[in-house]
Amino acid sequence: MSEPRRLLAGLAPALVVLGATLAGLPLDNYPKYVIAIAIVSIVVGASLVVLVGLARCITLAAGSVMAIGAYTSSLLAIHLGVPYLIGLAAALLTGAIAGWLIALPGTRFRGHNLAMVTLVFQSVCIILIREAKTLTGGAEGIHVPAPSLFGWTVRSDGDFLLLIGVLSALAVLVLTVLVRGAFGKNLQAAAGNEVAAEAFGISVPAYLTAAFVISSVGVAFAGALAAPRVRILDPESYGVMASIFMLAYPIVGGMHSIWGGLLGGGGLRVLPEFLRPVADYQELFFASLVIVVVMFFPGGFVELIRRGVLALRGHPAGPREAPQPAVAGAQAAAAVTPLPAPDGAAPLLVVEGVDRHFGALHAVNAAHLTVPVGGIHGLIGPNGAGKTSLFNIVSGFLAADAGRVAFDGTSLLELAPRDRIRLGITRTFQHVAVFGQLSCLDNVIIGRGRNGVLAAIGQSVDEMRSGPLTARARGEALAALDAVGLADLAGMPAGALSLGNQRRLEIARAIVSDPRLILLDEPVSGVAEAEIEELRALLLRINAERRIAMLVVEHNIPFVARLCRSLSVMGAGAIVAEGTPADVIAMPAVRQLYFGEDVAA
Repeated sequence: MSEPRRLLAGLAPALVVLGATLAGLPLDNYPKYVIAIAIVSIVVGASLVVLVGLARCITLAAGSVMAIGAYTSSLLAIHLGVPYLIGLAAALLTGAIAGWLIALPGTRFRGHNLAMVTLVFQSVCIILIREAKTLTGGAEGIHVPAPSLFGWTVRSDGDFLLLIGVLSALAVLVLTVLVRGAFGKNLQAAAGNEVAAEAFGISVPAYLTAAFVISSVGVAFAGALAAPRVRILDPESYGVMASIFMLAYPIVGGMHSIWGGLLGGGGLRVLPEFLRPVADYQELFFASLVIVVVMFFPGGFVELIRRGVLALRGHPAGPREAPQPAVAGAQAAAAVTPLPAPDGAAPLLVVEGVDRHFGALHAVNAAHLTVPVGGIHGLIGPNGAGKTSLFNIVSGFLAADAGRVAFDGTSLLELAPRDRIRLGITRTFQHVAVFGQLSCLDNVIIGRGRNGVLAAIGQSVDEMRSGPLTARARGEALAALDAVGLADLAGMPAGALSLGNQRRLEIARAIVSDPRLILLDEPVSGVAEAEIEELRALLLRINAERRIAMLVVEHNIPFVARLCRSLSVMGAGAIVAEGTPADVIAMPAVRQLYFGEDVAA
């Protein structure tokens, strides 16, 4: 996508909000009111896309968070005479605090448990608002004064529409930058595969907390924005039914796009106006609509529209992988003669005396191995030998009971998995762990490892304006994709690739950060025989050209024997043999352990 088109795509949702505002100004008062409230609902829907859609966290507390924003700005104006804009800023702060409070237990739960946590928060907040009669007016509610900005008192329906439209457009623009940028992509990665996300520097708890905070800030802002327009605040207007209704915004509109928030929030808020002749059946209609969308159009209205556009263009199936994908890099790799590891190469990864127990099971028993700088070391053994446990200890996803794991002299046992990439360690996975909804290019950009929350927010802003950080990240990612023969598929969703190309994509994601060591967990598992040799040649080429060391866990013995320069064999948790592949595989004890051959024979 060209830079002007990328900028326009980022501005489009905010421009739509402004367009709806301008279109409503010439209308009568009641349509102006409906459009203003619908625009507020758009902000709520866009905010919930961050939490419900990208982070996949169900919340039933949107009503209470909206009430917190509305009551904060209104009470400051009523009791302290605080100007409206300062009240809006205070609503943002209290919304952030509310999101953080929900996130404290919320990041520890998923599914129905998380829904219950948010429901408790919702109920407690509404009860407190109802019972604090002296401050909030209790169940009878309070009257919200007309806001005033720089001497302009907002009173007419047109004034309210203009105010709400402009401020909502700004809010939607901020949310669009986050959803479309690195923050939104990293959040999808964290929700889609937590283990893979952690391996590439994404702190899942930090991102989920950020999602709760950002979403709550947006919802609280919407509440403060709408408060003067609805004029009277009462706790029942923000009850659990309101939260359920808001939860439907991203579900019906589309959970993975900012447009889903616009379509869901604005559409569902305007829909009751068209259902007035059957007002008694509105709730039944809404419930049926949600069920139909979930069952038949899980991507919401956005997905339905996308399918229609593709059908009109003659591409009803959407993006497809080319029958003969680009494999130039792999074909060239087959002709490369790998450089041998230098004699006496310094040890890069050292594992000494590592132990791990699972109850009475001694899964890893005083294991040891060494991977030299630029070396390729294999780890084999029968099922249950402890390979996976040892691999997970090295990669940081399993703690060791005893022993030492050091990388270039730095101890790894005290580091979180996400911290290893900063040292120069990346990995692939036994079961392909690409982020399926993201493009191949975005998958590889995540592999660069610069994925802290604040860094991702800054990158999102840079991406919006096509800045130098974005250009550099895209350049490095495209180079890595080209190295594995996938440059022509950079824009394709990773989940649409064949298994063999997903393996290539994992390798591209692993090499983009220019690591010193790659941990390869069964890199040819499930791959067709015809592609195994290509992957072997590709790995040898990467090792030869980039001097990247590799630790390979694999069951395919011929593949390991032709790839690795040294080999360790595990049995009953311990290393039972070491040496060159030919020497190790020829050992009678290894053949008995691994192949079941009789030693005497």
